[in-house]
Amino acid sequence: MAEAHILDRLRTVSDAYGRGEMGIGEARNILKDFLRAEGYTPREAGLRNLASTARLNLILRQNASMAHSAGEWQRMHDPDQMAVFPYVRYHCRSDRRTRDSHSALDGNIYRKDDPFLKTHTPPWEFNCRCWLEEITAKEAGRDERHVQPPTPPDQVHVDSESGFSFDPEHAFEIQNLGNIQPMSRAAIVRQAEEAVKNQTLGNVGLIVAPPTAGEAPAELPNLPQVKTGFEAMKEKAREKLKSVGLDPDHLPDYKTMNQRFKDAGKQGKNIEDDVLDCFPVKPFEVANLNKRASESAGLPDNVPVMLGRGNNHHGITHLWRDHKELFVDPDKTIRLLRETLGNPNCRVVVSLKRAVEKRHGSKIPVCLKRIVLHNPQRKTYCVMVYDGKELKLVSWNNAGDDYGNEEWTLE
Repeated sequence: MAEAHILDRLRTVSDAYGRGEMGIGEARNILKDFLRAEGYTPREAGLRNLASTARLNLILRQNASMAHSAGEWQRMHDPDQMAVFPYVRYHCRSDRRTRDSHSALDGNIYRKDDPFLKTHTPPWEFNCRCWLEEITAKEAGRDERHVQPPTPPDQVHVDSESGFSFDPEHAFEIQNLGNIQPMSRAAIVRQAEEAVKNQTLGNVGLIVAPPTAGEAPAELPNLPQVKTGFEAMKEKAREKLKSVGLDPDHLPDYKTMNQRFKDAGKQGKNIEDDVLDCFPVKPFEVANLNKRASESAGLPDNVPVMLGRGNNHHGITHLWRDHKELFVDPDKTIRLLRETLGNPNCRVVVSLKRAVEKRHGSKIPVCLKRIVLHNPQRKTYCVMVYDGKELKLVSWNNAGDDYGNEEWTLE
């Protein structure tokens, strides 16, 4: 807050709530009346509106939780308490609202003087519901595999994706506010992934970077290998198209092409083995995704873009389903990749969809992540999918004037 008198009022009421002098409903109403007089509109929902119920609940509960944690920190670090209970065990709630970064700490044991706890004592993010359990050295020894080595002080950093920063030893000192940084696009994408996976948000498409200009073309070192693969498939692909009465040099839209294959007693969506066998067996790296797209989409730096034979969801097998015209014109195939994958000025879009994956007999919720590079000047696009390990090429082609104007969500 830039206005000191508003901040002071928020602090006074939230402190009273934290001490148990009033309930959350009373505290919220007092603040709503005050903020209404300051020109805020309590009826407007959302966390951006300071006077909204959601925002005031967050402020009151978070400050109360921080105050409790600061008090617990002082109690736990009393010399007598430290002598008996020199360790703490980290606990998190086991439900779908829990962030993965918090679940990863569940059961870990830390010495109380570990600098790691200066940035990871609950609540170390908004609405964090984790807690610390004091344990003896004997208890820690019985569970030695969970005891964490002390974190070097120069490696202590804030992991909060929201930019929230909380040091319980210096909980309410003004200089602590200097640690707060604006939320990055990557952090927003990661939060959206968690929300989609946990079903607090439906399938969603996000334009994470608008089209721009001025960036130099990105290197695509293995384009010659892509072209070689398409040149090898070219004649076989032309034969398949001719076999159903299509002219490879004057092809209709993909639906018409697929219907012609179907009418001829063939499945037009599935590439035949003698075409696919001309392409390299082993997937290969086409290039690293450019830095702007990686950062915007919340992907690791220098993540390689892979192309292979794939399946119905990515790679050459998928590309045949809707873009058979690319298989008869390798030069066009390469040009489209240069205009999208090789162009760091493209619009960057991320689409997220919840799915369930079977692991060791259990069904685990996951978030499918699709990345689209759209070049509105050249009316071209490139689609990739990220499974948490590999970034795979799905398809690329020309786009109509209205491409992406309505929805970016996955069907």
